[in-house]
Amino acid sequence: MFSNYVCYDNKFYEENKPIFRLNRAMKFGDGVFESIRVVSGKVKYLEFHLERMQKGLNALEINCSPGDIEILKVCIEQLLIKNEIERGATLRVIAQRSGLGKYAPESNQVFFYIETDRLSDDNYTLNREGYRLGISQNVTIYPTQFAGLKTLNAIQYVMAAKEKAESNFEELILLDTDGYLVEGTSSNLFITKGNMIYTPHLKHGAIEGVMRRVIIYKLSQLGYEIKQTSLELSDLEQAEEIFFTNSLKGIQWVSSYSKKRYFKKISSKLIDQL
Repeated sequence: MFSNYVCYDNKFYEENKPIFRLNRAMKFGDGVFESIRVVSGKVKYLEFHLERMQKGLNALEINCSPGDIEILKVCIEQLLIKNEIERGATLRVIAQRSGLGKYAPESNQVFFYIETDRLSDDNYTLNREGYRLGISQNVTIYPTQFAGLKTLNAIQYVMAAKEKAESNFEELILLDTDGYLVEGTSSNLFITKGNMIYTPHLKHGAIEGVMRRVIIYKLSQLGYEIKQTSLELSDLEQAEEIFFTNSLKGIQWVSSYSKKRYFKKISSKLIDQL
């Protein structure tokens, strides 16, 4: 029986041992996080995740130096070794503002919490049965200066996931205040029409997904033209294929929306590219 460890402020603790003091992440959601896929014991697209994390920290004015990032990389590597992660897993990094204070912080220095969780699948796998797709009725995305950042204040995605779990759909699309398509409950949206691939423009408030970035690049390698644009509900009816992307699952294809049915031609090509 192995022990599972977490890394808290650059120190390692057994997962079941209490280590936490009340901090700003718990009190105010003051920080950002990254959920990262591990395949065969190796972290996928780590530099992209760290780049996005740094962008979020800069927006929140939390100080994170190149030295802090190097220490984080070492801690990630050591945690994978300590937890004997040799196959598929998820890696979660929380980067939060240290110190306490009330709304006004006492410090702007970053510190990290890192944990791992084993997965049954070592690699990305495409869902065998396509998702039935619906539209969220309870959650609206409001484009703000902090929209698109993976902050610890993610209550809109919590409520969207709750709505999905209580619905008859495997995925829901979230709309912005003007009714434009934004994203799924935890993933970015792509639709295809002929040789064109469309994804919602980030100005509508979608999370700037790492897998979204990877897929845009790989689609261009395969010869597809990709356009980031404003999409409406009518575009779903006109689409030939719909799929969602995120860092943990890779690609998940949609089989139906309303009375429309879809296939997985491009999705099947892309999953092999990952």
